Amino acid sequence: MTYRDDPEIAKKYKSKRWQRLRHQKLLLNPLCERCLLKGIYNSAYFIHHKEYITDKNFEDDNVFFNMDNLESLCKRCHNEEHFSERVDYVFDENGDIVKM
Repeated sequence: MTYRDDPEIAKKYKSKRWQRLRHQKLLLNPLCERCLLKGIYNSAYFIHHKEYITDKNFEDDNVFFNMDNLESLCKRCHNEEHFSERVDYVFDENGDIVKM
């Protein structure tokens, strides 16, 4: 189950508090943090929760709204984090998921 499947979790991602925090994180770290570790400069688009948000922890503001639990990621790194175990999909040169 993804957060999109749970209306309560989806509602939290749409909240003004989350939108402000996401914006703040992108201002602080506008480049992909994982790419930077490799000396690559890619713009970040996604704000990723290091500790995944689940139906058991989404109400814990120390997890959901904790800046230390957030990571700025580019599309490719975010997709690799969430979809790398799917063997029937690969990433193209833009970091988009394409079916094999």
